[in-house]
Amino acid sequence: MTTRFMATTCLAAVCLAVASCGGGGGSGSNDNGVSFSFLGVFQEVTENFAPAADVFPTADNHPGDTGRIVDISQIDAIPNDVNGDGDADGGFLGIQNNLDVESINVEAVDVKIVIPGAVINPVATDVVPMGIRLGPAQVAIGETATNEVFAQTFFVSPKIIAFLNQNPSLLPQKPFTMNVVMTLRATRDSGDHFESNQFTYAVTVLQNAQ
Repeated sequence: MTTRFMATTCLAAVCLAVASCGGGGGSGSNDNGVSFSFLGVFQEVTENFAPAADVFPTADNHPGDTGRIVDISQIDAIPNDVNGDGDADGGFLGIQNNLDVESINVEAVDVKIVIPGAVINPVATDVVPMGIRLGPAQVAIGETATNEVFAQTFFVSPKIIAFLNQNPSLLPQKPFTMNVVMTLRATRDSGDHFESNQFTYAVTVLQNAQ
């Protein structure tokens, strides 16, 4: 799964409380994303047409991607190509490491598809691999922090879109709302594993939306 990301640059050190954790390989405490935060879903600052490059979100400028309207019979994944310029639009996951002195490796995003009115819920689940390393929140004066990133990720994968199209009997009549419920997984350098706070992204599924 292709992931497009833009690392942010922050000169000021971030000082946040870190919950205590057990020995290496255990589960770290991350109540409400204190140690490892899922900031939300964001979009490009400026969406340009090729050959002009898009302007990606940064810590200083990150417009929210508040949801989308799709016809699932006409797309392969979410985020999809909204303006027809050949690349996916929006869908940048904002991720932040709040640990003062340790880096973390972001490994995956767990996805649940929840559709009010469906025969079963969650309708489907998925694990989308990621491979992002975030530096510690605190850095020396004059150094650049690397603890925050905005990574464009296909969080509704082609296999999930295919499953939905192949199983209309599980779904309510269109239009309906599809809630994409996401939680990030990460491991800190000491070996403790984290799950982020949960974030829900709303998709309106219409007939012939495009």
